[in-house]
Amino acid sequence: MLCREVASGSLAAGFTATLFSPIECVKTRLQVQDQPGWPRLYRQGFAQALLQIGTEDGILLLWSHGFAGFVGRDLLYSGLRIGLYPTLRGVLSRGVAKGEVGLGEKIVAGATTGALGAAIANPLDVVRVRMSCEGGVVDAQSGLLATGMRTGHAPRWRSTLHCFQDCADNEGVLRGLWRGVGPTMARAALLSSGNLASYDHSKVLLIRRGWADAGPLHTLCAIISGLVATTACNPADVLKSALMSARAGGEPPPTVLGAASSILRTHGLRGFMRGWTAAYARAGPAFFIQMPIVELLRRKLGVDTL
Repeated sequence: MLCREVASGSLAAGFTATLFSPIECVKTRLQVQDQPGWPRLYRQGFAQALLQIGTEDGILLLWSHGFAGFVGRDLLYSGLRIGLYPTLRGVLSRGVAKGEVGLGEKIVAGATTGALGAAIANPLDVVRVRMSCEGGVVDAQSGLLATGMRTGHAPRWRSTLHCFQDCADNEGVLRGLWRGVGPTMARAALLSSGNLASYDHSKVLLIRRGWADAGPLHTLCAIISGLVATTACNPADVLKSALMSARAGGEPPPTVLGAASSILRTHGLRGFMRGWTAAYARAGPAFFIQMPIVELLRRKLGVDTL
């Protein structure tokens, strides 16, 4: 039963990650630019950044920036956070019927499964962030990047696997592949609790008002959950991207406090909401598609709806 619940979350998340990978790349670059070692290339927000990257690199190449890490991470992370949520919700509520579980238990269940999934999938997230920022067109004659955030430099990694190996060999498994795990878990706890608790609770309230537990209800609740989740997790997402984009070199890697101070000095409190539009452009439609698919897959696999 639990395997089928995890599988439904993984398959739905993998599908939406494939669709929205370019938007995740844009969001990551908007959050990372202006951090130490990264240039400011995108000055007019999400739409301009998406157009600029797509025009310079081409639509197909835009899909490759961080793609493997992003899809792999969502298969693991979202499968665990969504699949384990009903079980943990039941444990916390001590057997109370799912329609009677309190909002507090739902928030704790979503936060816990999100943090657990994010901790396990952190290496994939590190590689996703780095490959998203690394991507660009390589000039055939010079071998240097002609577009992107590292224009004029040679590519550091040949592939996602090479990035994994380089990170582990030169920075260490824990310091490299699990870099930024604290903010990543915090971000995932906020997103997962915002997504799953708001989806679950709004669905219960609407069912009590006569809505059927079917597609239209799932879609409306998914829209609500996308707004809540994006807003709740954006500050931690900005901080996570800043930490993961840093590469060990001549200077010591930034700490959580150091990265937060840098963002605050440079952009003020608004800096922690950078990339919100891009984040919602990815998360909003993704949840809009993902949650109804999760519900459909759960039924097809013989599992009760969330």
